[in-house]
Amino acid sequence: MRPLVAVRRAVEFEPRFLESDPLFWPLARAARALGPHDDFPPVEAFGKVFEGDPPVRFVAPSPRRRRGSPVDVRALYDARITIERAVPTRPRCWHDLMNALVWGTFPKAKLALHARQHRLIAERIGPDARGLPPRSPQLDALALLDEGGIVVMASDPGTAQVSLRTGGAGTLGTMVESGRADALVFGHAIYESVALGVKPAVVAAVVLDREGWHGDLVGAADHALSVALREGRQLGSPRDLTRVEAAEARPGWTRREVRLAKWV
Repeated sequence: MRPLVAVRRAVEFEPRFLESDPLFWPLARAARALGPHDDFPPVEAFGKVFEGDPPVRFVAPSPRRRRGSPVDVRALYDARITIERAVPTRPRCWHDLMNALVWGTFPKAKLALHARQHRLIAERIGPDARGLPPRSPQLDALALLDEGGIVVMASDPGTAQVSLRTGGAGTLGTMVESGRADALVFGHAIYESVALGVKPAVVAAVVLDREGWHGDLVGAADHALSVALREGRQLGSPRDLTRVEAAEARPGWTRREVRLAKWV
């Protein structure tokens, strides 16, 4: 059993997980919309995370395809989201709960991400395929963003990108502290790791322009990321993302936090 899977199964639901770390702040509205729960909310309730009409519904996963059987492109994860607007979701699962909360927080970006992944996968699968092709660099980048991405909204995106690539540990935190950028966790695996008390395995930043943002930082990040994903000019490979420390995205970041790398 993989270590994270073992931890995931061992950690019980904590109703006040939002209070455990400031990194959760973007999810606050969606989490509170679910209402109070002493245990994992049922999947049927996950639609409450959205403001207004839900763009997707959360459903039970389909049975796994048997090895060697024909590949039905329409039955794959990204296809079900894009075509059916159905997100396969496991009950009593920290990973899928955090995914639902990210959906409620960044619905435009999530739709754009899975639509792009579906298109790229469908283009690579032939009519008689009995297995999935190796992932391309672009699919690797999209998966990294989905699981371990941080959105950096910067006043000067070009300068911010160079600074993150060359500045080393502490650079993102300094940018956030100085007001030159804002950082929001997007990857649901980061949120899961923080909830479980495990340091995220991989954290990578995508830098976007916060020009024209007036008050709604989460909405601005959702819109800007969805546009970048639809246009396809970014995220051609994992090299387009920059490795950072998740702790530096915390409001009130300090260098001591990065050195200690404490996770509650």
